[in-house]
Amino acid sequence: MSKYSSLTFWLPKIPLLALIGTFLLPLALMQIHYQTGLFFIALYISYWSVKVFESYYYVLKSYVRLLQLEKKDWNKDIIVSKWAKNLRHIIIVPIYTEPYNVIEENIIALRETAYPYRENITILLATEARAIDGTRHAERIIREYGEWDMEIINIVHPSDIEWEGRVKWANITYAIRQYEKMCQEPGFHILNDRESRFLHTQEWDKPRVSLDPNNTFVSTIDTDTKVEKNFFMIVTESFLSTDMRDHAIYQYTPIYSNNWREGHFFARIIGIGTTMWQFFESQNPEFYRNFAVYGQSLSCLHRANYWSLTSIVEDGMQYWRSYFGWDGVFRIVHTPAICEMDLVDEKNLYRTIRSQYKQLRRWSWGCSDIEYILPEFVKNKKIPTIEKIRKTTYLIYNHLFWAGGPFMLFFIGYVPSIFTSIDHSLATFTVPIVSSIIFTVLFATIIIPSILSIHIMRRYTHFTRLDYVWNMIQWIVVPLLTLTLFSIPAIESQIRLFFGKRIDTFDTTEKMERK
Repeated sequence: MSKYSSLTFWLPKIPLLALIGTFLLPLALMQIHYQTGLFFIALYISYWSVKVFESYYYVLKSYVRLLQLEKKDWNKDIIVSKWAKNLRHIIIVPIYTEPYNVIEENIIALRETAYPYRENITILLATEARAIDGTRHAERIIREYGEWDMEIINIVHPSDIEWEGRVKWANITYAIRQYEKMCQEPGFHILNDRESRFLHTQEWDKPRVSLDPNNTFVSTIDTDTKVEKNFFMIVTESFLSTDMRDHAIYQYTPIYSNNWREGHFFARIIGIGTTMWQFFESQNPEFYRNFAVYGQSLSCLHRANYWSLTSIVEDGMQYWRSYFGWDGVFRIVHTPAICEMDLVDEKNLYRTIRSQYKQLRRWSWGCSDIEYILPEFVKNKKIPTIEKIRKTTYLIYNHLFWAGGPFMLFFIGYVPSIFTSIDHSLATFTVPIVSSIIFTVLFATIIIPSILSIHIMRRYTHFTRLDYVWNMIQWIVVPLLTLTLFSIPAIESQIRLFFGKRIDTFDTTEKMERK
C-alpha cells in the first residue's frame, strides 16, 4: 500500500494545504470569472468587518457579567453552604525552574481564599526530579506553609519514565495518579526519584479519605497564578449547579496582570488580547475551548485517561480527550474565577521576544490536533455526523485564520490589479481604495478594545496617568503584531507539521523574580 493513500500521511498536510488553498482561491476565482472573484473579495472583507464588531459586543457582554458577579455576596450562596461539604478540591501546581517567591505568591493567594470547607482542599506541588531547585522550593513551601488548614503535598516526577515526553502534562498526570494511590492505600509512600537527594520520602501512615471521582474536583493552574479571593466559591458553585457536571471542563478567566507594569508593549497586547479572546469565546459555547487554567471532576479526568503524556498542546488536546471520553456529550463551562498570571518577560528584549514567539508557536501547534480527532471521529459511531463535520471544520478554520487571516486581509484588496485590463480598469482602481477605507475605519475602532483593556487591567494593577496614555498608544501597533508575532509562529507550526518536523519538547517560559 502506497504511503500516499494512507490517512496518516495526509492528515498533517491538511492545515497548510488549507492555508495555501485559501490564498490561491481569490486568484483562481478572478481568473475563472472576474465578477465572481470581486464578489468573493467583497464577501471576505465584509465577513471580517462584521466579526470585528461582533467580537467587541461579546467581549463587552462577558466583561459586564464578570462585573455583576463581583457584587455577589458569596457568604449567602446556598449551593456552596448546603452542598459543598463533601466536595474535595485538588489543586495541581506544576513547578519546574520558577523562583521561590513566584511559587510562594501562588500558595499565599490560595491560602487567602474564602471557603467554608478548607479542610477539603489539597494542593499538589508537582515537581520534576531533573529540576533540583524546584524540588527544594517545594520542600521550603511545605515547611513554611504546611501547618494550616489546607493540605500541601510535594510529588516528584521521575525523569526516566518510558513513553513520556518532556512535557508539563506528564508531570501533572504522575502527581494526581500518585495522590490517588495515597488515598487508596493507607501507609503508601511517595518514593521520590533517586536523583533527588534533597527531598525526604513523604510517609502517610494515617488512613486517608478515599476519593469519590464524582465529588472530587481537580484544578490545574500555572506556577505564576494568583487566584482571586472567591476562587473556590465560584468554582464550587459553577460545578455543583451544572447539569451533567462530570461532562465538562470548567474554564477560569486568565488576567495577565502580575508583571503588567514591567512587561514590554507587545507582551501586554498579547496578554490582554488573550483575555479578550477568552471573553469572546465564552459566548460561543459550542466552540469554546479550555486554556491555561481550568478544572474538571476526577470522573471526567478518568474518562479522558488523565492528560496526554507526549503532547506540548496542553489545553486543546485535553478538550478532545475528554470530548471523546464522553462520546461527544461534553462542553466547556465558562467559570469567571479570576486567575492573575504573568506576561512573558525575560532578562532582555531579545529573550522576551524569543520566548513570546515560542509560546505562540506552542499554542498554535494545536493544528496537530487534526491527526488525533479525525481517526477518533471515524472510530466513534455515537457522535452525529453533522457534529463531526462542524467540529472538524471549526478546528481547521480557527488555525487557518490564525496563520493566514491577517495576511489575507492585507493583500486581498490588491488581487484585482493582478488581472488588470481595459474592461476591468475601474475595479482595479476602486477595490484597493474601498478596502483601504474599510480597514482604516476598522483600525480606528481599536479605540474600543484599548479603552476596555484599561477598564480591565486597572482593576488588577496600579495605573498612573502615563499608563493610561501609553496603553492607548500601544494599540496602534496591533496590525504590525498580527502580521508578525501573531501569524508567523502559526505558519511555522503548520509548515513543521506538513514536513514532519514536530515540536515534541515543551519550552518553558522563564519566570522572573518578583520585585
